Amino acid sequence: MKNVLVIGQIHASAQQMLAAATDIKAHMITDPGASVPAEQINQADAILIRYGVLTEADLADTPNLKLVSRHGVGCDNLPVSSLSERGIPVTIVGPVNAVSVAEQTIAMLLALSKQIGQYDAAVRNGNWNIRDTLAVREIANKKVLLLGLGRIGREVARRLQAFDMQIMAFDPFVSEQEAQDLGVTKVHDWHEVLGEVDVLSIHLPFTAKTQNIIDAEVFNTIKPSAIILNAARGGLIDEEALCHALGNRMKSGGAGIDTFASEPVPTDSPLLNLPNLLTSPHSAALSEEAAQRMGEVAVQNIIDGFNDQLKPELIFNRQGLSK
Repeated sequence: MKNVLVIGQIHASAQQMLAAATDIKAHMITDPGASVPAEQINQADAILIRYGVLTEADLADTPNLKLVSRHGVGCDNLPVSSLSERGIPVTIVGPVNAVSVAEQTIAMLLALSKQIGQYDAAVRNGNWNIRDTLAVREIANKKVLLLGLGRIGREVARRLQAFDMQIMAFDPFVSEQEAQDLGVTKVHDWHEVLGEVDVLSIHLPFTAKTQNIIDAEVFNTIKPSAIILNAARGGLIDEEALCHALGNRMKSGGAGIDTFASEPVPTDSPLLNLPNLLTSPHSAALSEEAAQRMGEVAVQNIIDGFNDQLKPELIFNRQGLSK
């Protein structure tokens, strides 16, 4: 019998998959505030983790550990390098949440452009004349820059085409022909086009190089009326600089942010006082459909790992293991 430790609430269908596996005994920790007993970590043959952080020290005494399955696509909450050195695969769920995140990105863009929240509140408070402020803007023919043209960036691009937007993208791993086939103009230096950008949508991983990549210089260069969108990873935006920009130079612009450097966001954060900031609780990937797909793939990765049938494209540290 193999011990599988599940850290985080997973979809009921994924739980049923674990229960149906006769050679697996699952230990579930569903309370996001609960500590994970060291004994359960140490005895695990596999770990499925949705939230929380596991350090190298947490996993040091895990002689039976064969696999860590991430309920998502980012692995910055795991000691990937040390797991690679031990020959332990770290798996991800692949593009199963791309549509959900792309839809959230588009929803935030439309809500900010059309002032949905402000206009709704005005009607409820009897301020019908807000309609005469002409604060609402169209997105047709506006220029959008996608930072990253991976699976989510491509889904966003497909949807933006329906709104007749002019789409540019920066991604050194995508050829000009690939971008062209997607109806996108590839740019080689995204800083050079910032001054003409109406919408900046971020689709990057979090790394040492991308930390705070959207900084004060970006906010001082982009159009004052621009909209910034981040449904990728927390830490990509310098939040202090964002707060200053939205309250000053970019007061006529806005930002839609799903992921933050520190989560949950402190309720006394000055960001939350900004009327031109639209937020969501890191939930872009958590539609009913995406949550089911993520849970099922995360469990299937464990089953496949035990049977030496892992899909190579779902092994996050495949390169590290080969070394």
